[in-house]
Amino acid sequence: MLVASILAASLAVGLGTISYALFSPTPTTTKPQSVLDIFTQKDTHAVNVLDGNFEPFENVSIYAFLTQAGSGLGNCPVAFTIHRPDGSQILETGLTNSSGIAESTLYLLPSEGLVTGTWHVIANATVDNEVINDALYFQCHSQEARIDVFSKKNGVPSISFLPNDTVLVEAQLSHGNVSTAGIPVTFDVRTPNGTEFLMETTNTSSLGVASITFQIPGPSDSTSGIWRIFVASEVSGQSLHGTASFGCFLLSPVMDVFTQKNGVGPNMNGGYFSLNESVSLYAEVWDELNQTVPNQLVAFAIIDPNGTTLDYRVQMTNASGIASVTTRIPPDAAYVGTFEVYATAGYQGQLVLFDTLTFVAKQN
Repeated sequence: MLVASILAASLAVGLGTISYALFSPTPTTTKPQSVLDIFTQKDTHAVNVLDGNFEPFENVSIYAFLTQAGSGLGNCPVAFTIHRPDGSQILETGLTNSSGIAESTLYLLPSEGLVTGTWHVIANATVDNEVINDALYFQCHSQEARIDVFSKKNGVPSISFLPNDTVLVEAQLSHGNVSTAGIPVTFDVRTPNGTEFLMETTNTSSLGVASITFQIPGPSDSTSGIWRIFVASEVSGQSLHGTASFGCFLLSPVMDVFTQKNGVGPNMNGGYFSLNESVSLYAEVWDELNQTVPNQLVAFAIIDPNGTTLDYRVQMTNASGIASVTTRIPPDAAYVGTFEVYATAGYQGQLVLFDTLTFVAKQN
């Protein structure tokens, strides 16, 4: 009986061992995970995301980071499929380096097609017969481009010119706060009566400046008034327009009287003198074009501190448009005080030019 029990127990254990061997699961080996992540130099490390904003003329560096079990996987081909905003494709292939990174560079050149809009990039790699991929999106938008127009006279910004003056017009083109070179700019210059005076196209310089130069014709009804300049250009598909205007008017003829010491400018003080000192008086005459006038008669009247006319002279302007006379202050103490000088000239039989100054005689 005891032997029978031992045999039964041994049989049961043996059967259990056989059953476990027959029905237990077979051990498996875990496959290391491979991951592909693509991103740009704007540094967004994530899967299928919007990866930054770019502008025309920028370069976009696209990186593919391939890892297996968390470590970079080198010497693996990566295929980049780049979808442009217009739907066309660019195909590039790169090989991962020892760190597991493959790179492709994209140049956003408007000359090669539409670059503004949404770009879509897909990268594919094959690891252990398994295809893995990642995608990203990025935007390309122009910052507000602008064109600024200036008129210059003798290199200085000015909005006031005379007939026969030379006008320099400059158009400053900027895009994303960076000047753009080699861009055509068209200038349309209009006279005060609206007729076309000049139409010219020039390219911007390395500083982003396009310019033209022209001379205003002599005085006439068509040159006197407000001139207008219209400029047009295009940057990255964006049309740009700018305007400027300047006035061209004849000046009023003027005369300025002064002494050898002071007094340049209308109605200025001519300085301080001593009794018995000589005073040189000058009168300079300018015409409507701001040119000095030669051969112009000028009358000088000198009134002493007592209200008496001390001297009266008439003199012709020289080639520089200046008439001059010299008088002497009497030595008598009665002449201490303020002298007044009145200069007059008839101009072209129509106008009387006039200027005054004072000078002071003091006791020695």
